[in-house]
Amino acid sequence: MGEPLRVRREGALVRATLDRPPVNALDSGTYRRLGEVAAGTRPEECLLIDAAGRAFSAGQDLREHERATADGRLGESLTEGAGALAAVLRCPAPVVVAVQGPAIGAGALLAAAADVAVFADDAWLRVPELDVGVTVGYAVLSRLLPPPMARRALLTSERVEAPVLDRLGAAVVVPPADLAEVATGLATGLLGKPSGMVALARRSWGGGERELAARAYEAEVRDFLAR
Repeated sequence: MGEPLRVRREGALVRATLDRPPVNALDSGTYRRLGEVAAGTRPEECLLIDAAGRAFSAGQDLREHERATADGRLGESLTEGAGALAAVLRCPAPVVVAVQGPAIGAGALLAAAADVAVFADDAWLRVPELDVGVTVGYAVLSRLLPPPMARRALLTSERVEAPVLDRLGAAVVVPPADLAEVATGLATGLLGKPSGMVALARRSWGGGERELAARAYEAEVRDFLAR
């Protein structure tokens, strides 16, 4: 098996592609690499996260999750995943995500951590965290969904289809064949803007909402582990 996250630099565009067949489940190696890439992307660059295959991501690798639970390492596993998502939220560069197929659990949260989300019109997200015995995710999911919908999605594990995100204005929704081109075009457009202004906007909007979301998510993980 190759790298679970393939990284290519195309000028100032940093393309990070999830590539862990069959469903791009996120394991500790993927989380570590994602955190490194997000933290290492420079303010004058743009990070584009996409995925190979038919699924964006099925979320946390459940076999690894079960092993960590059985071995008493669940805290370590959750903290590692939270660190990667917090790194995306704190990425010095703007982040665009391109989502095809299902984005489940941590995969949905990864999409929500981006500045701009592009979804294929047949994509969907679902956050069944309660079903697998964890309670975290609201602080990140509520960046993409309105708070009442984010609460309901977490409590009921219901699917949220791309057309719903389109109606909400939460994502750019396009035909699957156009996903890569549109996402790349949006990332390239961001690169054409003054990087200092983009950085200031991302840092200051909403009282620094990206940092607030990262801290709130980390607090959710701490509260869960301290239960």
